[in-house]
Amino acid sequence: MCPQHLKYVTVCYVGIAMKNQTLKSILRSALRPSSSIGYKQSSPIISVVAGSGQIAKSAVASSSDFIIALNAGFYRNIGFGSLAAFMPYGNSNDQMEQLLRHHILPHCKETPVVCGVFASDPSQSIRSRLERLIDLGVEGVTNWPAIGFIDGTFRSHLENEGVGVESEVELLRTAKEMGLATFGFALTAEDAYTFATNNVDALILNVGLTYEIRDTIEKKNQLQLSITKAREMLASVGKSRHKPVCLVYGGSITEPEDFDQFMSQVPVHGYAGGSVFDRFPESDTVITKVSRFKSVDMHAGASPVPKFGNMVGSTPQMKNLFNLIEKVAPYDVNVCIDGESGTGKELVATQIHMLSPRKAHPFITINCGAIPDTLVESEFFGYEKGAFTGAEYRKMGKFELANKGTLFLDEVADLSPHAQAALLRVIQQREIVKLGGQKIIPVDVRILCASNKNLEELVQEGKFRADLYFRLSTIIIKVPPLRERRNDIPFLVEHILSKLSAKFGKKLTGVTHEFMEMLKSNYWKGNIRELEQVITRQALIEDTAILTGKSWTLTDPAPQDIVRNRYEQARQALIDAGYNKTKAAAALKISRKTLYMWLRQNEDETV
Repeated sequence: MCPQHLKYVTVCYVGIAMKNQTLKSILRSALRPSSSIGYKQSSPIISVVAGSGQIAKSAVASSSDFIIALNAGFYRNIGFGSLAAFMPYGNSNDQMEQLLRHHILPHCKETPVVCGVFASDPSQSIRSRLERLIDLGVEGVTNWPAIGFIDGTFRSHLENEGVGVESEVELLRTAKEMGLATFGFALTAEDAYTFATNNVDALILNVGLTYEIRDTIEKKNQLQLSITKAREMLASVGKSRHKPVCLVYGGSITEPEDFDQFMSQVPVHGYAGGSVFDRFPESDTVITKVSRFKSVDMHAGASPVPKFGNMVGSTPQMKNLFNLIEKVAPYDVNVCIDGESGTGKELVATQIHMLSPRKAHPFITINCGAIPDTLVESEFFGYEKGAFTGAEYRKMGKFELANKGTLFLDEVADLSPHAQAALLRVIQQREIVKLGGQKIIPVDVRILCASNKNLEELVQEGKFRADLYFRLSTIIIKVPPLRERRNDIPFLVEHILSKLSAKFGKKLTGVTHEFMEMLKSNYWKGNIRELEQVITRQALIEDTAILTGKSWTLTDPAPQDIVRNRYEQARQALIDAGYNKTKAAAALKISRKTLYMWLRQNEDETV
C-alpha cells in the first residue's frame, strides 16, 4: 500500500475512534448514577430509525442523539413491510451499505450512526463486513433483520440452517471486540435476556407493531399492553445482572404524550422511532416531532408539584384519597370509584393497579357507555374467526386481555340490562367463552369501576342490578370535585403547563396572579378536565411564557346555594377576625381579592 493510501486509512480510523467515543459517551451518560434519581439524564435518548437520506437529514437537524439505519426503510418506502428486509428479497447487508453510502452518511455530519447487520450473510464473513462498515464511519451495529420477527415452521427451518439468535449473539460479540457499540434488537423477554447476558451495550426493546389508533380507549389499552411487554422484558434483563441502556421501539407509542405515559411506568432510557417519524416525511414535521419527544421530562418524579402517581394534590381531601388508595390497592377486591365527570377517576384506577400485586400485568379499560348492546359479548369475551359476517380474524375480548391484571369499567352505570347480566356472569364464574367458540377460558381479573352517577340510587330505582352493584362495590372511593380542593389549582396549573410546553414546543412558565385568582374562584363544573381545556386554550392563543387569561372570563358561575355558602363563610371569617380582611382571607386560605369576590358574588346574585 502506498504512503498516501496508508495516510488516508490512518486518518479514517482516527476519525472513527473520536466519533465512537461520542456514541459510547451517550450510552455511558444514560447509566451514570445519581443520588436523587435513577439516572442523571436530563432528557431521554431519542434515536431516529432512518431508511432514507431525507429522514437522516431531518434527524440531524432535530438534534437526535444518533441514527439507526435499517434497510427496512428501503422496503417501507416502496410499500412493503419489515419482513421484506430478509434475504429472499436481496442481500440486506449489501442494501444496507448502499443506503449508508448514498443516503444516510452524507447527511450525518457528527451525528453517530448505528446500522443493522444481518448475522447470517453467505456472501462474506461478518468480520469483513464489519470492517467495511467501520471504514464507512459506522459506530455501532444491531442485529437486523432480527430473527425474532419470524416464528412457526419458517423459524424452525431458518434455525436449522444456522440462522438464529445464536448467530446474532456472535455478530454482536464480534462487533464489540472490534470496538463498535452493540445494540441487541429484542422482540421477546428471552431474547432480551440472551443479549443482556452477552453484555451488549444497549437493548432495543420492540414492544409491538407501530400503527395509528384513532379510538382513545383502544389506544390506551394497546399502550398498556406495550407497557406490560416492556416490563416483562426489563424483568428478564434484570435477571442477567447486566445493565444495558434500554430503548423502547414500536408499539402504540406514536406521540410524545404516549412516550411520557410509557416512561412514567417503565424505566427505559429513551426511544427509537421509525415510522413514527417518517410517516410524514416532510422535514419540518420530522424535526418538530423529534424535538417534542426529546422534551419529555425524565425527572417528573423530582418535580416540586406534589404528586401521587399521576395525580396532583396536597390538600387534606387529596391526602385522604391517597391514603385510602394505598390501603385498598394491595388487596384483591373490586373497587367502585365515585366522582363527578373530569375529576380523574381513571387516574385513581391506574394508581390502584400500579400499587397492586397485579402491576406487572395489563391494565385494560372499557368505556361502558360506548358499547352497543349487540356488541357486548364480542367486547367482553372476543370472538373466533368466522363467528359472524366480518369476523375475519380471532379477536381477544377485554377480559382475556386483562387476564392476571386489572379491568377498569368506566361509566359502568351506562351498561344495558343485557350487558349487566353478561358482566355479572363472568364475575361469578371467572371464565369466558368466545363468540363462535366452545372452549372455556378461565380469567383472573380484578375489576375497578367508575361512575359519575349514584349507583346506589340507580339500584333503588331498578335501573342497575343490586347483585352486580354489591359485586363491584366491595370498597367505594369518592374523588373530590375541584371546587372542594381549590388550593391544589396552582399545582395543577403548573403540571398542565409542563405538559403543554412539551406538546406545543413553547416555553410556558406560569400564569399571572390575577389569572390564578380567577381560576381559584371558578366553580369548575367540568373539574380538572375543564381546567385543562382553559389552560390549553390560553397557551395556544397567548404569545407570552406567563399566561394572563385576558380573553377568559368566569364562564361557569357557581349555583346560587354555593355562592351563598361562600358569602356566609366570608362573612363569618370577617366577624371572627374582627373585620380584619387580611386575617379573614388568611383563615380561609384565600387572597383578599378572592374574599372580595365572594362577597360581591352574593350581592350580584341577590340583586
